[in-house]
Amino acid sequence: MVETLDAMESLRHVDLSSRKALRAALGATLVKRTEHREAFDGLFDLYFTPRRDEPHRTKGGAAVAETSSLTDPAARGAHEAGSQELLLALLDALRQHDEGALRALAARAVQEFAGINAHRTGSARYYAYRVLRQLDLSNLLRRAIQSEHEHADEATAFDERLVRDEHGRRIEEFRRLIAEEIRHRLVEVKGTHEAADMYHPKLIEDVDFLAASPAQLREMRYAIRPLAHKLAARIAHRRRFRRHGRLEIRKTMRRSLSAGGVPLEPAFRYPKVTKPDLYLLCDISGSVAEFARFTMSLLYAMNEEFSKIRSFVFIDGIDEVSEALKDGSTVLEVHHLLARANVVWADGHSDYGNAFARFWSIYGHLALGGKATVIITGDARNNYRDPGVEILRLIKERARKVYWLNPEARSKWDTTDSIMSAYAAHCNGVFEVRNLRQLTNFVQGIV
Repeated sequence: MVETLDAMESLRHVDLSSRKALRAALGATLVKRTEHREAFDGLFDLYFTPRRDEPHRTKGGAAVAETSSLTDPAARGAHEAGSQELLLALLDALRQHDEGALRALAARAVQEFAGINAHRTGSARYYAYRVLRQLDLSNLLRRAIQSEHEHADEATAFDERLVRDEHGRRIEEFRRLIAEEIRHRLVEVKGTHEAADMYHPKLIEDVDFLAASPAQLREMRYAIRPLAHKLAARIAHRRRFRRHGRLEIRKTMRRSLSAGGVPLEPAFRYPKVTKPDLYLLCDISGSVAEFARFTMSLLYAMNEEFSKIRSFVFIDGIDEVSEALKDGSTVLEVHHLLARANVVWADGHSDYGNAFARFWSIYGHLALGGKATVIITGDARNNYRDPGVEILRLIKERARKVYWLNPEARSKWDTTDSIMSAYAAHCNGVFEVRNLRQLTNFVQGIV
């Protein structure tokens, strides 16, 4: 609501007939995070598309025609000649910095090379790649700079740098024009709503752990520590301003003496806040290993919120890795933990029942107490083995709370070898935690 009011107020101070001014005003008031900028630009161009009553025209005034079939050798030769003509016209427009010509050439390039139609599926980036692959802008930049040098009499190194930077800026502006033209074409071909679906921002906090690409996993690892600091600050602020204590009459009256008996500053007896002992039991088999990594990384980054943290990793055996994780470089490289920990007891396939039994017999029956909070991470897929629910019941009876975090969608629980419901009966809470946002919300709820 605040951003919307700011945006409406800003429009009073700009020329609404100028798309550039409108974009700048809305972007300054609505966009709060850098990663949202691309989505904003895409949606702005979709919903504020200029009316087009005529086909795009090149600088010479010729209308741009649809790409013809290239199966015929004559058609293919004509297409190659047209492509070469387009590149030469683009080189000339870049050298003269003719904005009108660049916009027309961007429209022509998208028409000829993007291949946008109602039946083809693809993102805006995919269509941009198809266009840029044909144009080879890095080669165009080199040729534009070389042409500039040929027309210059004498140029210093500083002059050459200025020329290079200026042409680089023009190339980036042309890229932006291509992206804008692709968005316009998507609206014309697919409609506004279908095209808008491509630009809904997919933040790294909303990417599923089990479906993330290697690049997205790397981005998550970079995001986890600032996310933990932000969450810790939010929890500390919430704790500082909680008012659950009882009013202390005597202390309030003593304070009121300085104000003539008026109780201006009530005194409260706040309940004593005890930090829990945290026990992490993390399945590090297969695809859920990355989920265990993020859970431990987030909780270890917030270690001040707990009196102590003890971490255990398991597959079909279980081992404590608390000492190994005290080294910040080791949190949480799964292959390091596999090398350091004795987590394979038999065949190396998940066996929750055996892992729970070994945890209880070696650690749990002695260590767990009234301050202990046990968090188990895993998909509850037990390979049709003994689930060990009785051991989990003993853990729940001894600990203060037992929570289970499952990185799979709820729709996949209790399918094939998943026995999530059997374990849920002996937990204080079972949560679907598929991404960083859900993981953050869980941690904020238990601290």
